[in-house]
Amino acid sequence: MNEDIWIIIPAYNEEKNIGKVIDKTKEYVKNIIVADDGSR
Repeated sequence: MNEDIWIIIPAYNEEKNIGKVIDKTKEYVKNIIVADDGSR
């Protein structure tokens, strides 16, 4: 796993899906940032 790679995941009202996305992404990279774009 490459520790130099960061993933930024934009999210807008993704509460139903974001957990699955993060879990799958963690298989490939260690560093993940989720940017919430004003969800309601």
